[in-house]
Amino acid sequence: MNELLKENFEKALSIYTTGVHYETLLEAKKEYFEITGQANDDDDDFEARMNSFNEWYVLQFISKRGTRTVISDYLMNNQVDDNLARSLSSVNYSIFEYVGKSFRGADVLFDMLHDKKIKLTKAASLPSIIKDDIFVGRIITYGDDHYLLTGLCVIPKDVRAILKKECKRVRKLKNPNEELKFLLKVESFKTKWIRYGHVDATKIFKFD
Repeated sequence: MNELLKENFEKALSIYTTGVHYETLLEAKKEYFEITGQANDDDDDFEARMNSFNEWYVLQFISKRGTRTVISDYLMNNQVDDNLARSLSSVNYSIFEYVGKSFRGADVLFDMLHDKKIKLTKAASLPSIIKDDIFVGRIITYGDDHYLLTGLCVIPKDVRAILKKECKRVRKLKNPNEELKFLLKVESFKTKWIRYGHVDATKIFKFD
């Protein structure tokens, strides 16, 4: 992530997980892990899931006792450049497929939910994913540069066709709240699939 983006994200996370905000953090943890399934510290994806929670908490969660996201509150109470504030306020949470390298060496993702290709900045480091991998994740755009955050939820490739069909349905709704619900549900299916590894993924990823 860009250093300025990273610095402000981490500052917001630090402020809003302690003191008077601790109760909000507990509320968020309860909600997130009830929706997506519990995280066990011996799971292979434990670190990625905790990163995903932190990103959801800072960038998207709204407490039942409040009206704003953590990042909105942080930006109201801290002097942040307008362009930086705009970037931190407009995360792209979606299902991505790693296409591979562009001709100029940039990593390219296909945003399945929003039906578009995204070239990551060459300065960004890509987590350990390989061509054709599918995952739920978040991208922040700063200027002309796109940065993939670290909270990735890698999805079994067997369900690509199912996800593509459901992405098309949700996209037509043009409703950010429905997108959020859909993506969290996908994360919950991934957790269920890990817990029941002997079950075919296509029998778990059902949206009917």
